[in-house]
Amino acid sequence: MAPFSPPHVVLIAKYCHTIYMNTQLSIKAIAIDLDGTLLTTQQKITDATINTLRYAMDKGIRVVIATGRSLDSAISFVEQVGTTFPLICYNGSCIHDHTTKQDIYHATMDADICAELINIAKTTDAHLHAFLNHELYVLEKSSHAKSIESTTNRIRKIIDFDQVGPVRFTKAMFVGEKSANELIRKHLQAKFGDRLYMVYSHDNYFEIMTGGVTKGSSLKYLLDMYSITADETMAFGDAENDREMLAWARYGVAMGNAFDNVKLVAPLKTGHNDEDGVATKIQKMLDRVGL
Repeated sequence: MAPFSPPHVVLIAKYCHTIYMNTQLSIKAIAIDLDGTLLTTQQKITDATINTLRYAMDKGIRVVIATGRSLDSAISFVEQVGTTFPLICYNGSCIHDHTTKQDIYHATMDADICAELINIAKTTDAHLHAFLNHELYVLEKSSHAKSIESTTNRIRKIIDFDQVGPVRFTKAMFVGEKSANELIRKHLQAKFGDRLYMVYSHDNYFEIMTGGVTKGSSLKYLLDMYSITADETMAFGDAENDREMLAWARYGVAMGNAFDNVKLVAPLKTGHNDEDGVATKIQKMLDRVGL
């Protein structure tokens, strides 16, 4: 008589096989925010993190820098990592291929919204920083205001917007006290609603982009081009502008120093950005994959 397995043994075997298949990891892309995530508080990328990312890339994993920064202030960090994959900047408003120096995607705000931002800047204590065609512009009163962009060599161009006609910013940022920024946010929300996407990237940095565009939406747009799905994507972040990206990726990872509302949407956690949190989690995940 030919051997056979009792029905319950066959069912158990099939069940175990299903569990095994469902727990297999397939990571084809890793998206990483810069400030508060990949960068330490000293604005550095540690050697341990660079080595880990290069190991992942050697194994065929795409590494995507996804930042709220401008192209100019992000590019040096992209080069340090060594990834040739397109980067996401301005909180998702632009996807840029730095190997060809061409934008793959670039969204801007409507001219009437930009005009209102300029009017607000004339009356508020917060300082307006606006990005137009990859250039950073400020009003005279904002020329000495500190911002993340000032940590690079980017020269902020002082401009009288009343003299240049209608403009369409890629991103605008008000740098100032939270109370002043909150008044601006409430005014813009009431006037423009979903036409704007507004987030805090830091406590005093209030950022404004066109509605419907986030790091998450741009990451999906980019990875669709390479047939990489959310189930095959890992993402790291710490601030409000990372929430959509961490929620979209199957392996969304909140840093130990992340805002509380960011930790709520991310299924995974890791250490502080000053403790190689990115490298530690990637190493653990790649060990599970067997790479």
